Amino acid sequence: MTERIATPPQKTPVLRVMTMPADTNPSGDIFGGWVMAQVDVAGGIAAMQRARGRVATVAVNSFLFKQPISVGDVVSFYVDVVKV
Repeated sequence: MTERIATPPQKTPVLRVMTMPADTNPSGDIFGGWVMAQVDVAGGIAAMQRARGRVATVAVNSFLFKQPISVGDVVSFYVDVVKV
């Protein structure tokens, strides 16, 4: 587990997940597709609460992976709903 604690936003995360060995790529880091899937889940939770119904992700403009995530890290996902 890596000791990297970023300064969190002043709000509650929508989703917190501990990474597992099954989520790794061949290099041993957490697979980017896993991160993208968790972002979709967190965004879906927040959008469903706002829309009070079913929602679907239509598009993602970009992802920027700044540093690797290691097995055992707890990843927090914060959401700002822009449009539903």
